[in-house]
Amino acid sequence: MDGTGRTSRERRRRMLGLAVPATLTLLAEPLLGVVDTAIAGRIGTVELGALGFAVSILGVVTWVFNFLVFGTTTTVARSLGAGERYEAGRGLAHAGIVAIGLGLTAGVILGVGAPLLVGGIGAVDALVEPTVTYLRVRAIGIPFMLLGFVGHGAFRGAGDLRRPLLVVIIANLVNLGLNIFLVFGLGWGLAGVAASTVAAEIIIAVWLGLMIPGRLNLVLGGHGLPDRSQVQALFVVSRDLFLRTAGLVGGIAAITAAAARTDPITAAGHQVIWQVYLLVSFLLDGLAVSAQTMIGNAIGSRDLTEVRDTARDGLRWSVWAGVIIGAVLLLGRVPIVSVFTPDPDVVAVTALAWWLPSIAMVLHTLVFVLDGILMGASDYAFIRRWTLLGGVVGGVMAQVGVGLGGGLLWLWVSYEVVMLLRGIPLLIRVRGDRWLPLHG
Repeated sequence: MDGTGRTSRERRRRMLGLAVPATLTLLAEPLLGVVDTAIAGRIGTVELGALGFAVSILGVVTWVFNFLVFGTTTTVARSLGAGERYEAGRGLAHAGIVAIGLGLTAGVILGVGAPLLVGGIGAVDALVEPTVTYLRVRAIGIPFMLLGFVGHGAFRGAGDLRRPLLVVIIANLVNLGLNIFLVFGLGWGLAGVAASTVAAEIIIAVWLGLMIPGRLNLVLGGHGLPDRSQVQALFVVSRDLFLRTAGLVGGIAAITAAAARTDPITAAGHQVIWQVYLLVSFLLDGLAVSAQTMIGNAIGSRDLTEVRDTARDGLRWSVWAGVIIGAVLLLGRVPIVSVFTPDPDVVAVTALAWWLPSIAMVLHTLVFVLDGILMGASDYAFIRRWTLLGGVVGGVMAQVGVGLGGGLLWLWVSYEVVMLLRGIPLLIRVRGDRWLPLHG
C-alpha cells in the first residue's frame, strides 16, 4: 500500500497545529466553572457549598456521555480520511439524534428527581434547596451540552480545532456577563448562575451545529434515524469509556482519600502537586486529541504505512515533550509551589515527592498519546481493561501504604503505578498489529 509521502516534519507540524488549539479549548472550558464558583462565593457560603455539590453530581453526566466526543471524533476522522463526506455527515447526524434523546432523558430525570437525588446522597438541610434549584435549571441545558460534545467531536475529527476555541471563548464571555447581570442585577441568586451556564451551553451547541455544514462541508439532513447496530455500537463505546474513566477517577479518589488520612501538611502537599499535574494534563490531553484525529484520518484513508508512521512519530515526540515538561517542573519547583502556598512546611514536604512525577513525566506523556492513538483506532475495550486495573491497584496501594505509615512519596508512587499499568500494555499493543483495523 502506498503511503501519503508525508514527512516526519510535516506530521510534527500537524500534531502541534492540532494540539495547541485543542489545549487552549480544554483550558477555556473549565473557566465556566471558575466563573460560576467566583460568583457563587459572593452570593454566600451556602450557595458556594451547594454549587460544589451540584457540580459533582453533574460531573457524573459528563463521565457517562463523554463517549459522544470520542466516538464522534473517530467516526468523522475515519470517514473524512476515506473521502466519504456523506458517511461522515450521516454518522454525525445520528450521533446528534442520540445526543438529543439521551440529553432529554437525562434532563427530565435530573429535573424531576433532583430533590430525591440530593436528599438520598445525604446533603445537609441548608444545601438541599439551593442545590435542587441549581440542578433543575442546569437540567434544561443537558441536551445542548451533549450536542456540544458531538460538535466538538466533529471539528476534532475534521482537524479544525481553531473555530471551537473561538466559540468556547465567546461562550465564556457571555457566561461572565450574564452571571453579573442575572445574579447582581436581577437578584436571581444561584438560579442565575445556572441559567448563565445553560446559555453558554446553548451558544456552543447551536454555533458549532450551524458551522458544520459550511465549514466542514458535511450534510446533516436526510439521513433518517440510526439503526439498532449503530446505537448498539455507540453504547459499547459508552460502556468502555465510562468504565475507563470511572477506573481512573476512582483510583485518583482513593489516593486523595488516603492523603486525607495522613496529616494536614502532607494532604496539603499532595493537593499542591496534584493541582500542578492537573494543569499539565490539559497540555497532554491536547496531544491525545491530535493523535486520535491523525490516526483516525490515516485509518480512514486505508494507509497502513501512514498509521504506523504517525504512531511512531507521535510516541517519539511525546517522549521529548515529557523530557521538556519534566525539566521545567524540576527546575521550577520552588517558584511553582510558592504560587499555591506560602506555608514553609507545605513547601518543604512537597520536595519529598515533587521529583517523582517530574521524572515520570515522560511516562505520563506516553500514556496520554497512547490513549489517543488507540482511541483513533477504536480500541476502547483494551484501554478500558488496563485503566481499570491500574486504578484499582494504585488506589489499594495508596490506602494500604498510608495505613502502614507511608507519606507523600508513597502516594505518588501509587499514582505512578496507575500510569505504569496503563502505559506498558498500551505501548506493547501499539508496537504490534492487533490494534490496527486494517491488519489482515
